[in-house]
Amino acid sequence: MPEYITLFAEVLLPLPVRGYFTYRIPQELNNEVAPGMRVVVQFGTKKFYTGLVRRVHNKPPQLISIKYVLSVIDPLPVVNERQFVLWEWMATYYMCATGEVMNAAMPSAYKLASETRVILDPEYIRDTGVLNDREFQVVEALDLRKILTLTEISRIIGIAKVVPMVKTMIEKGILRVEEEITERYRPRTETCIRLADAFRDETEMNAVMDKLNRRAFKQLQVLMSFINLSRCFSDNEKEVLKQELLNTSGASAAQLDGLIRKGILEAYPRNVSRLLHTDAIALAEDVILAPNQQQAFDDLKSYLNGNQVVLLKGVTSSGKTEIYIRLINEVIAQGKQVLYLLPEIALTTQIIRRLQKYFGADVGVYHSRYNESERVEIWNKANLPLAGQAGQQPYKILLGARSALFLPFTDLGLIIVDEEHDTSYKQNDPAPRYNARDAAAVLGQIHNAPVLLGSATPSIESFFNTQQKKYRVVELNERYGGLQMPEIRIVDIREESKNKRMKSHFSQQLLDAVGTAMKAGEQVILFQNRRGFSLRLECDTCHYTPQCVNCDVTLIYHKQINLLKCHYCGYSIQVPSRCPECSSPAIKMKGFGTEKVEEELGVFFPEAVISRMDLDTTRTKYAYQKIIGEFETGKIDILVGTQMVTKGLDFDNVSLVGVLYADGMLSYPDFRAFERSYQLMAQVSGRAGRKNKQGLVMIQTYNPKHPLLQWVVDDNYMAMFTQQIRDRYTFKYPPFYRMLEVSLRHKDFEVLSRAANTLAGMLKPFYGKLLLGPEYPNVARIRNLYIKNIILKMGKGKEAAQLKFETSRQIEKFLELPDFKSVRIQVNVDPM
Repeated sequence: MPEYITLFAEVLLPLPVRGYFTYRIPQELNNEVAPGMRVVVQFGTKKFYTGLVRRVHNKPPQLISIKYVLSVIDPLPVVNERQFVLWEWMATYYMCATGEVMNAAMPSAYKLASETRVILDPEYIRDTGVLNDREFQVVEALDLRKILTLTEISRIIGIAKVVPMVKTMIEKGILRVEEEITERYRPRTETCIRLADAFRDETEMNAVMDKLNRRAFKQLQVLMSFINLSRCFSDNEKEVLKQELLNTSGASAAQLDGLIRKGILEAYPRNVSRLLHTDAIALAEDVILAPNQQQAFDDLKSYLNGNQVVLLKGVTSSGKTEIYIRLINEVIAQGKQVLYLLPEIALTTQIIRRLQKYFGADVGVYHSRYNESERVEIWNKANLPLAGQAGQQPYKILLGARSALFLPFTDLGLIIVDEEHDTSYKQNDPAPRYNARDAAAVLGQIHNAPVLLGSATPSIESFFNTQQKKYRVVELNERYGGLQMPEIRIVDIREESKNKRMKSHFSQQLLDAVGTAMKAGEQVILFQNRRGFSLRLECDTCHYTPQCVNCDVTLIYHKQINLLKCHYCGYSIQVPSRCPECSSPAIKMKGFGTEKVEEELGVFFPEAVISRMDLDTTRTKYAYQKIIGEFETGKIDILVGTQMVTKGLDFDNVSLVGVLYADGMLSYPDFRAFERSYQLMAQVSGRAGRKNKQGLVMIQTYNPKHPLLQWVVDDNYMAMFTQQIRDRYTFKYPPFYRMLEVSLRHKDFEVLSRAANTLAGMLKPFYGKLLLGPEYPNVARIRNLYIKNIILKMGKGKEAAQLKFETSRQIEKFLELPDFKSVRIQVNVDPM
C-alpha cells in the first residue's frame, strides 16, 4: 500500500488578525498546494475566504480538530517568497496584521472576503437515496437556483449552523465552492475563426468550393476572404478575428454562421489583454547626455551596487529622467526588472510616454485608476512564471504609484523613487500606513537591488541620511540644455491692497504678467492649494458659517454643483439664501479655491482657454491624461490647480507660474510645514521657463519678509535644511527621533476623553516626557466619531523596536478593559 503523508498549510487570510492559520491539506491535493497559491478555506462558522499559502509542512498543530483546505485556485503561485518577506517586514514595522498588508498588496479581483457561494459539483452522480432530508433539500434548491449562499441554505433548511453539513457535502463530492464567483478576474476574449481540419486538404477544399458556388455563393465569398486573410494553405498562417473577416468580406454574421454550422469553419475564443498595446511605437535611439548629466550618470553607476541607496539631487528641469532612462537600459540589458515609482497618477501620463518612446511594450503601468481585471493582468505580466504560462512577454519596467511596490517581481535590478520627498508616498488609511519610499529601500535589500531616490527638493530625512553617509548623493546643479532658472518675484498683497492694485485674489502685477504671456502665445500655471469655489460661507451680521453635521469642519462651496460640501465625509446641503441663524440676507462667500480662481480668470481673460486640475476634475480614469495632453499640445492656455500641478510635470511653453496665496501653506500647524512649503513653491517654480527665455514665478503673500520665501527666491535648499535640522534636533523630531501617532475614536465625547487619558497613563511609564497629549487634532470629529491623538517619540534601532512591542502590548490590554471595548484605535508609524 502507498504511504500517505499528512500535510498542513500555513494560510494567510485577508483579515486584521495577526499570524497565520493552519489547515490540513486533503490527500488528493498534496501535490497541488505550494507556497504563494490561493486556497479556499473556512474561517469561523459561516465564512469562507481566499487565503494565501505561506508554507507547507508535515508538523501537526496542537489542536484537537483542524479544518481542511477546501480547494486550490491557482495552478502556479501568484505571490513569491520575496513578497511575503516584504509583507512581514511591513506588518512588523507599521504595527499591523500581515493580512492587512495582503489586502493592500493584492488586486481585489484576487481576493474573496464575502459570504461563500456553493454549486453542485459537475462530476456529482445523482443518487438521491444516499442523501438525508436536508441534503436533498439543498440539492433540489440548487437544481432550481444553480448557486446558493450559506445564508440562503440556512434559510432553506431551517438551521443556523450549516457549515458542518456543507463541509460534509463537499467531502462527499456533492457540492463545490463556487470559484467562478470568488475568482472575480475574467479574461477578456475575442472570437477568432479557423479552418476545420477536415478541409485543410486541397482536394476537399476544392470540392466544397464547387458546392458552395452552385448553392451558396455568398458563403463562398466569405470562405475566399477567410483563405486570403488567414493564408491557411501557406507556411505563415495567421489568426483571423471574426470581426475582421466580416468587415473584409462585407458578409453578414448569418452567412458566416452558415459556414460554421456546415463544419467548414470553426469559431473559438482567444484571450486578449485589456492593456493598451505599445508594440507599434517606433523606438527612439539611446538618449544622449549633456556633460554634467554624463558625470552624474557615471557617479551613479559607480555607487549603484548591491542594495545601496543613492540620492540624485537635481534642480528642476535638470534632466534627471534622461539619466534614469540610461540606467534602466543597462539594467534590463542584464535581464533584470526595474520598478519606477511616482507619487501621483498624474505624473505617469508624461513619464509613461517618455519611457515607451525608448522601451516600447516592455513598460507596464500599475495604479489604482485601473479596474480590477486590468490590475490582475499587469500583476501577472510582472511575474515571470505567470506571464510564461499565458504565453506573454513579462514586463521589464513597471511604473506606478505607491501600490506598484507590491508587484510580484522575479528579478528586480533597480528601484527608482522619483520625487522622493512627496507626501503622497505615505498611505494614511487604511492599514498598512506605510511610506513607499522607505519600503522601497527594504525591497531593495530583499532583492539585493540598488535604490535611486530622485528630487530637486529632497525630504529632510533623506538628505540627512546622505550627511550621515548612510546614503550616497549625486548632484545636478544646472538645468538641461542651458535653460535658465526662473526669476522669482515676491508680491506683497498687503501693499497691493493698500494701493488698490488687487482685483479679487489677483495682484495687478500677476494679471499684467498673465496678459503678457497670453499675447506672446505662452502658457501659464496658477497654483492654489485648496479646491472648491469658496472656502466658506459666512453671515456678515452674526458670523455664522455652515458646518458639517458629521465632522468638525466648515462646508466648502462648489459652484459647479451649487452645493456646500464636506471634504471629509461627502455631506452636502443647498446654499441658503438667508442666514439660518439670524435670517440676515448678508451671507457671503469668503476665501477661495481653484474653482473660483478658474471662474474669475475667465472674466479677466475671456479669450483664454482655462482648465482646472484638482481632485474634483480628475476623478475618472483618463481625466489626468486628457488635461495634461491638452495643456501639452497648447489647447489650454492657463492651467489652475492644487499641488497636482507642482509635481514633476514638464511643459515646454510655460513662461509664467503664479502662487496665489503662499501664507496658507506657511501657517499650517505641523512641524513639517516649512519643509513642505519650500518644496511646493520650489517645485511649482520649476515648471516655469522655456528653452529660449527665462521663466517668471510670482508668489503672492502677506508676509514678504518671511525667511522661507527668500530661500525659495535664492534656490537655497541648504539654508532651509540647516535651519530645520537644528530645530528638529532641539525639539526631538525626525530624523533624530521616530514618531508614533496613536489615534483614538469614539462617538461619545466623554468616553473618548476617559479612554485617551487611560491609554496615555498606561504608556507614560515607557515614554516619559516623550509622550505628548492626548490632544484633539485640527479636525476633532470625522463621520460622527470624536478623535484624540497621542504622539509618542522614540530613539532608533533596538529601543524603537522594544517600545513598539510595549505599545502594542499596552493597546491590547487597554482594549480588554470593559469600558473601552468600543473605542477604535489606529496606530500610524512615522506619520506625515
